[in-house]
Amino acid sequence: MAERRQVDRIKTANGTLIFSDRQRGVRSCAVRDISDAGVGLRLNDRDVITPIFKMTLDNFRNVRTCQVIWSRGRYVGATFDADTER
Repeated sequence: MAERRQVDRIKTANGTLIFSDRQRGVRSCAVRDISDAGVGLRLNDRDVITPIFKMTLDNFRNVRTCQVIWSRGRYVGATFDADTER
């Protein structure tokens, strides 16, 4: 399978919290890889993710809005909205 990413990602095993205005609660999941442009996530068994969601790696000090660009089972790839880091 050909690599389609435009930016190299750094592999990691960090955790993150994801949440959405459309879903109740905050969920934890694993970050598989990350770059300035996007993130690869591994969701927990029963998690469902909305097409647009928010994530934080540092307990809500910084929050990024993400858009799902692909998903396969528990694995999700998302891009970061450029204007959402706070």
